[in-house]
Amino acid sequence: MNNTPWKKGVACGGFFLLLLGLTFYILLKDQEPALLWAALGQAKLPWLGVGVACMVIFFCCEARNIQRGLAMFHSPAPYRSCLLYGITGFFFSSVTPSASGGQPMQLYSMCRDGHLPAPSALALLTEFFSFQLAAVTLAGFGLVLHWQQLMALETSAFFCFLVGTGCNLLVVLALGGAAFSRRFLPRVWGWLMIPARRIFPRQVQGWEAWAKKQWHDLRQCTQCYATHKKQMVQMFLVSLLQLAAYHSVPFWVYLAFGLSEQALPTVIGLQAVLFLSVSSLPLPGAVGLTEGGFLLLYRAMFPAALLPGAMLLSRAVSFYLFLLLAGLFLAGRFLRHSFFVSEATKIM
Repeated sequence: MNNTPWKKGVACGGFFLLLLGLTFYILLKDQEPALLWAALGQAKLPWLGVGVACMVIFFCCEARNIQRGLAMFHSPAPYRSCLLYGITGFFFSSVTPSASGGQPMQLYSMCRDGHLPAPSALALLTEFFSFQLAAVTLAGFGLVLHWQQLMALETSAFFCFLVGTGCNLLVVLALGGAAFSRRFLPRVWGWLMIPARRIFPRQVQGWEAWAKKQWHDLRQCTQCYATHKKQMVQMFLVSLLQLAAYHSVPFWVYLAFGLSEQALPTVIGLQAVLFLSVSSLPLPGAVGLTEGGFLLLYRAMFPAALLPGAMLLSRAVSFYLFLLLAGLFLAGRFLRHSFFVSEATKIM
């Protein structure tokens, strides 16, 4: 009887839970739990429940776009699997700088489920391009609504907004080039291979052979764009709904405190500006910047006494709660998978 797979799975799952605990310690060490509990005592819980429901919509939209993207590139997947890919992306994007770990882990999960690398990568690329385009669109809407408020900010805060906006626009342009240009990725790869030929001369030939195969597969997949324009428009509309639901969380916190002067589109636009300003900066989950930006941008909306509590509740609903749930879900799934592998090994 061989218990090695099960023991290894428990060890890895335990390490994952330890990593999750360490992540939450880093994220929450500068927060005040007493302030959060006090804010919860003042807030009306049904409105916070609406915020939680909006986050569920966020994940459902993510899964739908991933499913549509995989179907576009002839690698269909059930909605349940795509929901798992969305949860995986949210968790690893939240704990890595500039959300850099989400797509690689999603790609790994897809390949583990039997999807080929080229259609999986293009599905994620198309979904991310749609997401970023929607983020820029909503932020542009917010910029029009709140231009005077943004111009009144301190120079450093306004500069942060400009840098974040510029970085996200560059991401949209780069993704568009990768998705719609046949020469963009080969050129980028060629630039990367210039130093690689000197540092890893023995591995370069194998890497180039692998890259040529991937370019061939990608070119075949990109032909799907010409015949799936309707699906791409649908993905963009779903991304708009996804981000509108996500950006609406501060509004439901606003209503939870019994306030009613602000309208939903106004809050969505302001939150879209904040999201675009901090999402590309190299901090896991944009922790610190998002909280500081909230206190800066929402000080005209919330009374001073409620503003810190509103910030904590908004982040708890839109980030901390679902980061915890996603981490526990992925850890449990990993342990269950390790258990089944162990049982299969015993039978064999």
